[in-house]
Amino acid sequence: MTSMWYERVPTHDDAAPTTAICVCPPPRPGAGAAAMNIPAEIPAGPYRLRRWRPSDAEQVLRACQDPEIQRWTTIPVPYTEEHAEGFLAGVGGSPLFAVTAHGDDVLGSFGLVAVEADRAEVGCWIAPWARRLGVGEAAGRALTGWALDDTELTRLEWIADAANEASLRLAERIGFLPARMLPDHLENRDGTLSDAVLAVMREDR
Repeated sequence: MTSMWYERVPTHDDAAPTTAICVCPPPRPGAGAAAMNIPAEIPAGPYRLRRWRPSDAEQVLRACQDPEIQRWTTIPVPYTEEHAEGFLAGVGGSPLFAVTAHGDDVLGSFGLVAVEADRAEVGCWIAPWARRLGVGEAAGRALTGWALDDTELTRLEWIADAANEASLRLAERIGFLPARMLPDHLENRDGTLSDAVLAVMREDR
C-alpha cells in the first residue's frame, strides 16, 4: 500500500475510556478543496489547529503505533516512517490541520476530506498522549465553525464505525446529528461493513 491511502483514524472521546473513530486520509481532498481559502491557523480555545509540517513526521509515526488506532483503522500495519512522511507530503493544499497547544507538540489531527461544492466529511484523530483533555471537542467545534461560517460549505458529515459509541458521542457534542447508516461504505479490518453517518448543516447552527 502506498502513502496515498484512504485511512479511518480514531480519536478518543475525552470523557470515556473507549476509542472514537472518524474518517481521515492522507488526503482525498475532493474537487472543492482547491477553491477554499485555507487559513494557516484556527483558534480552538486552549488549543489551535495549524497546517501540518514535515517536521511532524515523528509524532505522526508515534501516534500511529497506538494499538487502538491500529485496531480501528485501515492504516498500514506495521506503520512506518515512510507512511508518516507520505501522509505529510500529501496534505499540502488540503484543509487538514495538526492540533496543538501552546507548544509545538502534536495532539491530534482535524480537517475536511471529500470536499465538494457544498459539503465535506470531517476527518480526525487524537494522539494517545492527548486524550481526555477536551482536545476533540475543542478542535471539532473550531473546525466546524470555520467550515460552516467562513467557507461555501453548508453540510458536514462525520462517518464512524457504528459500534464506536465514543466517536458518536463526541460528534453529537460537537453538534452533529444522526443521519443514516452506510452498510457498504468502508470495510473494517475484519471485513465487516457498518458505518454510521452524522451530519450538521449551516442552518442548524
